[in-house]
Amino acid sequence: MNDEQNGIQKHRLIRWVGRRILSTSAAALTIVVVTTLAGFFARHHWLADLYTNLRMQQVIGLIGVGTILAIGRHWKWVVIAFVTLCVHVPWFASALVPERPTVGDVPDGQRELVVMTLNVLTSNRQHDKVLQQIETASPDVFTILELGTPLHERLEDGLSSTYPYRTTLPQDGGNFGIGLYSKHPLTDVDSFSTNIDSILSIGATVTVESAAYRIIATHPLPPIGRDGFQSRNEHLQMLGDRVAGLRRGNGSVPVVVMGDLNLTPWSPLFGDFESRSGLKLAQSGQGIIPTWYAKPKPIFPFGLVLDHVLLSDDLQCVRREVGGDVGSDHRAVIVTFANRNTK
Repeated sequence: MNDEQNGIQKHRLIRWVGRRILSTSAAALTIVVVTTLAGFFARHHWLADLYTNLRMQQVIGLIGVGTILAIGRHWKWVVIAFVTLCVHVPWFASALVPERPTVGDVPDGQRELVVMTLNVLTSNRQHDKVLQQIETASPDVFTILELGTPLHERLEDGLSSTYPYRTTLPQDGGNFGIGLYSKHPLTDVDSFSTNIDSILSIGATVTVESAAYRIIATHPLPPIGRDGFQSRNEHLQMLGDRVAGLRRGNGSVPVVVMGDLNLTPWSPLFGDFESRSGLKLAQSGQGIIPTWYAKPKPIFPFGLVLDHVLLSDDLQCVRREVGGDVGSDHRAVIVTFANRNTK
């Protein structure tokens, strides 16, 4: 009799746990549905924008709870999960599929250039790792964000012969020091602010084998709260206008913008910047690999794609890579590109 009662109690416990799992999954799905709908207002409120930047996490959650609800045969909830998933998935299509060049787009033997952007974290003292990653990637041009004086001096000592052309604005009292380094001559060097005087971007023209490229390195404020959200958006709007003006003034010079934009491609505000500037994100099928992780331990589902290289339409992305750990909460983005054939 005791065995029979124990069996009944065990069965009841299993059913209770199953109901709790299903109800929790339904509640989690409701939250994701609400945040998905809120994302349609991303241009107007910082929280709504945050939800769009968390699309990858929402997709992972939808797949998980959708699977649980399907096992429990809660088909109405499964349909809701599927429809919500269909809202998010198209945002990742271009990130997963590399650009397909048409015949003759990039001529045989065309010189490829490598650029790199790395937010090193001002407080990071693992300078040897930073230096090693730069030497391994061997970019033609790279930018360092959150550049402080100690790293600035380390790079001067270690890279001055390889990268003799550079402009640096180290900053120890904040997270907006910046430097641009090049193996090739830099001309028309310009450090400029957009909407905040103390936050500078760097623009320069690099000439490689008689071909000129306009390179811009930038790092807007993170969109924390209403003020940070508005500041980042204004920064990108003004930068987009600046790039568009450059293209109108001299459309024969390709443009590259790189840096930590504090924005993922999953936000409509990213598309607004692309449209305003006339640039396109360099992805090469690797666009969902996170470049920022919350410290102390990187876990893929909680990472965000915040660091980017964008190219004008006369350039084509050949490869995109994400670097390893250098002691920062960010990872480097390394992009190889080439001129398209404009003949």
